[in-house]
Amino acid sequence: MSRILYDIHHHESDLERYKADPDQYMASSPLSARLKAAIRDNDIGAMYLEGVNPLLLRAHCLGLRIPESEFVASLRAIEHVVQEENDHG
Repeated sequence: MSRILYDIHHHESDLERYKADPDQYMASSPLSARLKAAIRDNDIGAMYLEGVNPLLLRAHCLGLRIPESEFVASLRAIEHVVQEENDHG
């Protein structure tokens, strides 16, 4: 997931291809359909839980002009999951 996000936001042609058709852009990736859907649907919380670097997530939102309020809301929506993981070590 991190590699896809990195490429999308570090290679202008990749960003344009992704924006034109995210599913086609990721077609050759070995990621599961669930992980591809998280990227396509801009599910920041799900990508965070899968271990994507928070800086890449922020760059993704900036590159696609996703409002900061949506970025924060997606992370807040998973706050309980992160807390449970921290509580159970």
